[in-house]
Amino acid sequence: MAIERVDVDIQQFRRLLEIECPDWSLDIREKIIAFRELVVKESKTQNLTRLLSPEEFLEGHVRDVRELLAQDLLDWPVLDLGSGVGVPGLLAALVREGAWILCESEKKKADFLYRAAKQSGLVDRVQVVPDRAEAYLKNASVRSIVARAVGPVERIYGWIRSCSTWNNLVLLKGPAWEREWSDFQKGKFRQELQIAKSFTYELGADRKPRIIVRLNRVPRGTNNSQRR
Repeated sequence: MAIERVDVDIQQFRRLLEIECPDWSLDIREKIIAFRELVVKESKTQNLTRLLSPEEFLEGHVRDVRELLAQDLLDWPVLDLGSGVGVPGLLAALVREGAWILCESEKKKADFLYRAAKQSGLVDRVQVVPDRAEAYLKNASVRSIVARAVGPVERIYGWIRSCSTWNNLVLLKGPAWEREWSDFQKGKFRQELQIAKSFTYELGADRKPRIIVRLNRVPRGTNNSQRR
């Protein structure tokens, strides 16, 4: 009976992917299915994510990655700051080629990411770093940094501000973004970042608002004219 429930669960997720992502190849969709199974199994021993059902995983994880890749906001290599369950970095690497660095300071989560990357056949373009992003960036270079659900923009920027190897900071945010950005513009770093591009979309039956924002560094000696 338990095996039957698992099969039904997988088939349901497969159908949802076919509807949501018909332009992704069957091979990509099957790899995403296998990745979700790894997440479900690992979540029995550590807290990776609460979004485990077929609908929750699609809306809470796959949709974010789909929208992120569709907007062409990233320049590789990309650092996924606080990668956690592997979203967006590892999941995005399943969909599109490009070098990702998954920085995760919690050892158990980093161990999972390494195993998931290996089992997903991604070791050639996904590097797992069991450390904080700012520590990695002291001796390495990336072009973009992406962060999802790791804190407000001022805190994130404070971590990576002194690292000179990046220009684009891409954030996946919820409805509180406008207030968060307003607070940032009142803070000490207000002249150092500007909004280059943003994209809004909705998730789930209750149409929860989401926004993806690409922030660029403001060159020294210039004014930030894109405060929003």
